[in-house]
Amino acid sequence: MQSSKIAARLSALEYGLILICFAICLTGATLLPVNQCPDEFDRSRLIVWMVERGTLPTGDELETFALDPPPDENYGFSFALRPYLSAMIGAAFVKIAALFSDSDRVLLLASRMGSVLSVAGSCWFCLRLGRRLFDRRGSAVLFATIVCFLPQVLFLGMYYNNDSLSLLAVCAMLYYLVDGYDKKWNVGCCVGLGVAFSVGLLSYYSIYGWILMCVVFCLASVLLDSGFRDKGRLILKRALLIMGICLALAGWFFIRGALNHNGDFLGINYEHVSRARVASLGYILHPFESYRDFGMSVPEYLRVKGFEWFWMTVRSFVGVFGNLNIIMPDFIYGVYYTIIALGVLRFFAVRHRGQPDRRDRLLFTVMIVSAGINIALHFWQSYARDYQPQGRYIISLILPIAYMLACGADQTALTVRNHRPGRAAELNPVAGLAALWLLLFIWAALGSMTRMLP
Repeated sequence: MQSSKIAARLSALEYGLILICFAICLTGATLLPVNQCPDEFDRSRLIVWMVERGTLPTGDELETFALDPPPDENYGFSFALRPYLSAMIGAAFVKIAALFSDSDRVLLLASRMGSVLSVAGSCWFCLRLGRRLFDRRGSAVLFATIVCFLPQVLFLGMYYNNDSLSLLAVCAMLYYLVDGYDKKWNVGCCVGLGVAFSVGLLSYYSIYGWILMCVVFCLASVLLDSGFRDKGRLILKRALLIMGICLALAGWFFIRGALNHNGDFLGINYEHVSRARVASLGYILHPFESYRDFGMSVPEYLRVKGFEWFWMTVRSFVGVFGNLNIIMPDFIYGVYYTIIALGVLRFFAVRHRGQPDRRDRLLFTVMIVSAGINIALHFWQSYARDYQPQGRYIISLILPIAYMLACGADQTALTVRNHRPGRAAELNPVAGLAALWLLLFIWAALGSMTRMLP
């Protein structure tokens, strides 16, 4: 499955795919009202703070809390206690847009441009990564199509959120892992990986498992390669380079958090302090009462409301739109998961025939373990703190799924070519799956996503 050639420039078709992805997200960002996007209004308080004051919030500011005047009960939480690079990007775009227009619609679009560009950037990295993973260009296009034309991914590209930026970070990490492996971890690859790590650190805690497993990939790739002479020296030099980049680009946020939050650099425990301060001002805060607090066991929790957490997560991973109130027909979800199930089965059935090398085995292990950690964190967050069965928190799971489906189609194309020589026969299985995936998105967009429009 590994190409023996370094990936060439993207073709006009591949740039066209990125442009289509960008145009769909930009259209949605232009048309969608705020009340059709989960958490956007509350998260946008950070953008407003930065634009109006020209400084970064710490999480103590009353204006960054989602608050209504008493006696209303409030959620009482500031998103400034968590990494908010996406808000900084949104604020920068709003500042630029404000130089030319004071229209609320223009400024709203500007605040969403970070998400628009994140999904388009994810498509670019997926195409580049696909070039390294597959000999056939069509398989690389299929890989990117499955990732970026999942309805939920494109929906994330239409409004201000952290999830789209986290997906971009993971796509970039995987690309620089493969690039570093192929180029024997030269300085350029390590710089790219350090930047990708930094974006990931400042996007979402839920993808920190990906960062951890990427580090494992780097170490394993060097230790298992007999071509390196002084492995310890190389690991130390590259580790210091990557850590230096992360410290410069992302470390400031956590150092600042520790200074402002009594040493709590993650801002998790300090949340109780900030909520107590807001409550002392007379606001009535909705308590974070989790199912664990009620003494419910994990098996009991899973059975709540007919396995609601599982089914809502499964549906919203593919696509649940609006303010989590626009659900597609069950038949569409069934088609998506049938394709995924058959593709995964095909992948494991033919994997041994392709004789994947060490790089591809390591990469697949990284993707599977990282996705597992992501799912576990999402589950524990919903069980132990705040019940949020939303597939956007595990959206990076689409990467190993896309890899398995593209590998299966790629191997099928090779088998067909061997039995029926000819370019058309080689492309049929890959092109057929890509076309089906795009048709499913069009079906979802016309039948459900358009219901978000005013």
